[in-house]
Amino acid sequence: MPVLHPTSEIDRQRPLEVIQVNGLYEDRMNKPEADTVVNLLASIWCSQERPVPSIGVVTFNRNQADLIEESLELRAEEDEIFRLAYIRERRRSEFGEDMGFFVKNVENVQGDERDQIIFSTTFGRNKKGTFRRNFGVLGQSGGERRLNVAITRARQKVTLLTSMPLEEISDLVGKVAKPQQPRDFLQLYLAYAIALSGGQHVRSQEILSQVLGERTQTLGNISMATDGLLRSVASFIESMGLTPTSSNDGSAFALDFAIRHERKGTFGIGIECGTQRHPILVTARAREIWPRSVTQKNIPTIHRVSIRGWYHNREAEQNRLRQAIEEALT
Repeated sequence: MPVLHPTSEIDRQRPLEVIQVNGLYEDRMNKPEADTVVNLLASIWCSQERPVPSIGVVTFNRNQADLIEESLELRAEEDEIFRLAYIRERRRSEFGEDMGFFVKNVENVQGDERDQIIFSTTFGRNKKGTFRRNFGVLGQSGGERRLNVAITRARQKVTLLTSMPLEEISDLVGKVAKPQQPRDFLQLYLAYAIALSGGQHVRSQEILSQVLGERTQTLGNISMATDGLLRSVASFIESMGLTPTSSNDGSAFALDFAIRHERKGTFGIGIECGTQRHPILVTARAREIWPRSVTQKNIPTIHRVSIRGWYHNREAEQNRLRQAIEEALT
């Protein structure tokens, strides 16, 4: 996914955070990761910061989910403040919608969205120091799709607790080959998360380009210099006293422009000029649903400029754009 916010804001918010637990994987469970999940939840639920985000926990197998549930119950028995917060979050609803805390394995998390998702990646070395490439459903055919569903359940933040040795998950890190097997996608996602969590933005974009099978392009080399429509739209936005930021890095979920919301310090509106032409967006469904569902998690308003309208009824199309920008930024 392209960097849709300034890197300084990403580093401050840390929307993707990796915590290296390095716990032992025994009896299909990882107790150190389960304990870390409970401690992390306690720090969020029992702090004085408000509002408290809605949270879900996702594990990479069922046994780990059961272990975390048991660990939560034990903590609730021993800690009254934690128990009250645990009960409150289990029963949580927002505008009549169930937003209660949950613990699920990766197979059962489809359709659920929360402000934050905490992952226990579960697998790790055993007592003998051996790491086996057995990732349950994530290692089977279609495992990359299950991973994709799981990592897009968070509205604000993903926290990854992991004990997996990155270099042993697969054989793609450090190479230029495109991922083929489910474990390739798992390795590259974890590598991307570690890079972004550590503020290594160039490295994270290199990994993203490897997943997409394309060369990384710098923002300044996108079609701004040659595309008349982009120049015209940018000029119009500038006439409103605003600064359009090129947000198109050539990836599938890129936008042509984004405009900063001065009060919030993040981007308030993203602008598409025409439709996406990325090779993975070959169907109308892919073009109209996938990019928008991803980018709207970061930018609340996405506006599309009609190429036909811009050239055949420009005043009306400009008014439509102006209205969208004003509404998004106020």
